[in-house]
Amino acid sequence: MSMDNVVIEDWYALSEAEAIEMAIDRHGKDGTTSVAYCALEAWGDRSDPKYHFWFGLFLKLVQREHVGWA
Repeated sequence: MSMDNVVIEDWYALSEAEAIEMAIDRHGKDGTTSVAYCALEAWGDRSDPKYHFWFGLFLKLVQREHVGWA
């Protein structure tokens, strides 16, 4: 079975740093983009806690990158 379409299991037990690391291992070097891909993989049911976890983490990373741009 290909891992390309499988969302990271046990996401609920990961710290944010561990989740970012797993996303990078799965999708590439950039943490924000890798986490975004994980959110997209979980997007089928937007009420799913898995989607909220990955999308929330993505938003935190985006906000962190934009601090000081004002």
